[in-house]
Amino acid sequence: MKKIKKAIVPALLSVSVLGLTACGNAEEGKTLITSKAGDVTTTNVLDQLGKDEIAQNAFQILLKDILKDKYGKQVDDKKIKEQVDADIKKYGGEEQFLALLQQQQPGMTVDKYKESRITEAYQKQLMNDTVKITDEDIKNSTKKASHILIKVKSESDPTGLTDEKAKAKAQDILAELKKNPDKFAEIAKKESGDTGTKEKGGSLGYVVKGDTVAEFEKALFKLKEGEMSDLVKTDYGYHIIKAEKQDDFNKEKENLKEKLRQAKVQEKPALMMDAYKKMLKEYNVEYKDEDLKRIIDEKILNASAAQQ
Repeated sequence: MKKIKKAIVPALLSVSVLGLTACGNAEEGKTLITSKAGDVTTTNVLDQLGKDEIAQNAFQILLKDILKDKYGKQVDDKKIKEQVDADIKKYGGEEQFLALLQQQQPGMTVDKYKESRITEAYQKQLMNDTVKITDEDIKNSTKKASHILIKVKSESDPTGLTDEKAKAKAQDILAELKKNPDKFAEIAKKESGDTGTKEKGGSLGYVVKGDTVAEFEKALFKLKEGEMSDLVKTDYGYHIIKAEKQDDFNKEKENLKEKLRQAKVQEKPALMMDAYKKMLKEYNVEYKDEDLKRIIDEKILNASAAQQ
């Protein structure tokens, strides 16, 4: 039902052999492998990677170091590592957890994953500094909601009803709810075609503007707490939407701020790109290779390129 979005930021988690030279324990031209046919050096490897990949990895390493210097004291490294250790236990031990990591990103290790989680926390701090969200912003951009969906049959989902039958059923349910509004959750569990929310009485939790299709959003944000919509038609079928009481707003406020920050960055990726540029200037970053500088400026710190 909801559309998942991710913030657009330069990737920081890739694993590359560039780390062989960037980490300070190997110099350019160092021999990595020897054989009767000849040696393989760090220079050979870097030549094979190509300028774009070298620029990407060089920038990742640079940005990680800067973020650590800027936000290291604000992030509890120990707590993050303990959270990962707890996840490892939850997934049945390190061997199973490592196998899962390897599926998602070949070459990843538990230690590297822990470091990536710490770097994500640094990034979050930068985003918090860059994208300011007030309580008023949250109230204007979020609604706690539930819904009942009567699905209409389509090519992608043949389990629904014909449009005529779906509409008639939804109208009957709406009539029942107008007589007995307190039965919303009970009827949702019985009748709703949204399998993701059905067992929760139709609860969607807090919906952020941009999360749902336009017709649903327009209807929801017209409602006051406790109010229920008429039938709302979307590509999924017919919805009956209820604006729930936001009695846990203070508890959910920080999570909602994070969702709104992500939505704003998704809408305007230049926000974070400008923040990275400002930070690079703050740290007096100089590029010793003009091709490297051009690629980073045009392909990494370019908001339009980042969206592609």
